[in-house]
Amino acid sequence: MLSSKKTFLKNIYLKTLQSVHPDALFSKYLHLYEGNLYYRNTLINCYSSGRLILAGSGKASLAMAEAFLHFLPKKPDKTLLISPFPNTASHFKVYKGNHPLPAAESINAGKQMLALLDSLHEEDLLLYVLSGGSSSLFEYPVDGISINDIQKATQVFLAQGLSIGEINFLRARLSQVKAGKLAERCKADCQVFVLSDVMGNDISVIGSGPFSAQKSPSYTADTLINKYHLDLFLEPQVIHCLRKNIPLQTKKDIPHYIIGSNIDILESAASILEESGIKTISFPESLFGEANDAGIMIANMLTNYTGSKPICMLFGGETTVTLSSGYGKGGRAQETALSALNKLKNTSGITLLCAGSDGIDGYTDAAGAIVDAVTYQMAKAKGISLEDYLLRHDSYSFHQQCDSLIKTGYSGTNVGDIVMAWAE
Repeated sequence: MLSSKKTFLKNIYLKTLQSVHPDALFSKYLHLYEGNLYYRNTLINCYSSGRLILAGSGKASLAMAEAFLHFLPKKPDKTLLISPFPNTASHFKVYKGNHPLPAAESINAGKQMLALLDSLHEEDLLLYVLSGGSSSLFEYPVDGISINDIQKATQVFLAQGLSIGEINFLRARLSQVKAGKLAERCKADCQVFVLSDVMGNDISVIGSGPFSAQKSPSYTADTLINKYHLDLFLEPQVIHCLRKNIPLQTKKDIPHYIIGSNIDILESAASILEESGIKTISFPESLFGEANDAGIMIANMLTNYTGSKPICMLFGGETTVTLSSGYGKGGRAQETALSALNKLKNTSGITLLCAGSDGIDGYTDAAGAIVDAVTYQMAKAKGISLEDYLLRHDSYSFHQQCDSLIKTGYSGTNVGDIVMAWAE
């Protein structure tokens, strides 16, 4: 049974998910005036002499497209959406992709997207909805690279703890659909509407930037190969392809409009909590680096806080988990919660909720976890070592045994992670 404080925080979390659902966010950022569409105060051209095409990719693409229909001047002439789900809406053409690793369905989805772009003409208008998850949901390898090569490379990048920027920088060299390559292929006028799960809302990083060229980073492919010893894990043809001096630039400047980000979920949580009379302190873009380190940071901030209580600290962002050999099952939010609990242990008056906004944390069916001193006492009574589960990156198994998992299923949105840390 959840305690009253856990129930309270979980209900706040569920309300914030509703507030960052595409239905709410499109209404927040877009509006119609005299038949014209505006993003805030910017006029969006939704008219053309040719066809109107609605396409998109990502975990939230179906919900985004559904929300977008209310703002379009006419019914789309053609649609193509790439999603983790099979087609459930008869008015959309949907292709299912694989997540979190690209596989056969992702290749087919990538093939279909490329075919759509090749069929467009200059007088057509493409409206594209983009959200996180696109990197794996649709893919098409460059010549000489197989889907197995991309799968293994992605697994290695994640396991070695590369940042999302570093991963995208390298993945783009193996792909025909990333780093602005769709922009180069698209003859039609194009507008991209983005739900951001990336801190700083860098459009070249979100979904691997299919319509946005990569920014020039401070590192090279050789730098990353040497830093993470990638040549020890990847096949020679992959290393050769990564080391090619391929220009990842596009001459096309495709407009991108951010219709939701991690800031939205933090602002919503703060508003809902303060309406309930709870003081909040927000730390935007404070979740980064290793999940274990983030958990320790949050625990230290809670124990060192000397201000008035009750207080709910809000943290936003996305961490990473560098996997060691023999790792278990888990996700970054679940590991953050376990790491914080390991530091807080039996500290009373603290409840911590760590969860993703998409409803899926890592390779699991959980959105995250919620813990307190009772969770620690339950683990101790069962003889469960928090340190052992942290070392094995087996946070899901820990939370499953201690009844601390949060499960929502896919939420229809994707704006990064949130931590709600309650102290009284």
